[in-house]
Amino acid sequence: MLLGKSDSKRFVLGYDLGEKVSQISFLASDADMPETLSVLAGSELYNIPTILCKRKDVNQWFYGKEAVRHIEDGDGIPVRDLLASAKLGLSVVVGDTEYDPIALLTLFIKRSLSLLSMELSMNDVDAVMFTTRSLDMRMVQVLNAVTASLELGNAQVFYQSHEESFYNYMLYQPDDITHHSILACDYDLDKLSVYDMTLNYKTRPVVATIDVTTYDDLPIKGGFPKEASEYHKVCEWLDDEFLTIMQKSCEDRIVSTVFLLGDGFKEKWTKRSLEYLCRTRRVFQGNNLFSKGASIAARERIHPGQKAGRFVFLGEDKLKSNLGMKLLKCGTEVYYALLDAGVNWYEASTGFDIIMDQSGILNIEVTPLTGKRPRVVQLLLDGLTKRPPGTTRLKVSMDMSSVNEVNVRVTDLGFGELFPATGQVWEQTIEV
Repeated sequence: MLLGKSDSKRFVLGYDLGEKVSQISFLASDADMPETLSVLAGSELYNIPTILCKRKDVNQWFYGKEAVRHIEDGDGIPVRDLLASAKLGLSVVVGDTEYDPIALLTLFIKRSLSLLSMELSMNDVDAVMFTTRSLDMRMVQVLNAVTASLELGNAQVFYQSHEESFYNYMLYQPDDITHHSILACDYDLDKLSVYDMTLNYKTRPVVATIDVTTYDDLPIKGGFPKEASEYHKVCEWLDDEFLTIMQKSCEDRIVSTVFLLGDGFKEKWTKRSLEYLCRTRRVFQGNNLFSKGASIAARERIHPGQKAGRFVFLGEDKLKSNLGMKLLKCGTEVYYALLDAGVNWYEASTGFDIIMDQSGILNIEVTPLTGKRPRVVQLLLDGLTKRPPGTTRLKVSMDMSSVNEVNVRVTDLGFGELFPATGQVWEQTIEV
């Protein structure tokens, strides 16, 4: 059961924000698995085109499928590439007017969230997980700016990559399809991304890793041809190319499960490749895995399930080492955890006060979960004011500026009125 604010049904959301299309999944407190919002009641039309349209000569805006319809009717000005424009931070010209790209992306997300009124109220939402193809510092900044302007009530907001949403989705699948490597192939007619997930059951906790390979040489510009002979020619070519990629991905190892995701697999062109994949593997087709995985992740953030402690995901955005220190507590040396492996680097931070010994050296233990040897990093506090034992209080703060860099900042706090703070600050970056 989710942590709720009342006895009423509560929800968490997974919002897959894509360059071309977006999706929203929701998970109720009385459900085991999420549902995906359909843009048409009674159907399985999950894709919301990530596009806006401004009606000509009128300050009237449309989004998604309605925007596409007005653009096709010729009475609207299209606004595409909302995500790319927001990341670039450049003004978007619509007609004769310039618009802030963050404001336009916010408008799209706000309008698309209004679709949820058919299923639930935002007042009943405890958390929202936004997931995108990849997360860098700029994408995090964009999402921070967007979510600050959304009316999400008291809902907690989180972000993660498609990789981690894939991991969260698989975490609650039957064991028989997760015991070996799992592939998720995401194809949107422009490029194919293959997510290769492996679980290492020899470690405790079980370490999950995902490698992503992108193939840019499979574009079908303008969609599949209408003319029959050309259509079959393109299908055969695509099938051959995809078969080659899958054979290379599966050779010399056991792949138990393959997911075919995205609009690129809607046409029935995977004949030879599907025959190959289905020989010893289970194959699933769909296009809402990432939004479902994001909603499962939202639930895990606010109410971790039984599997949370058994697995750790070391993805591209994750800190891959445990950082800690040996400290004296009541005369006994104990290990004090600072940052835990598996946390997103852009969310990793800690701060604490310590009483410094006479050495003037802080020893930080770095223990990788990737098989590398543990090591100790020393921070030498040059010029630290000499004081009697037990009277030097320091504030230690840590955060990360990238997935491989931990920033450490140490500040002299003094010791009350007896030994005023000097304001001395020491900074060092640890490569992890």
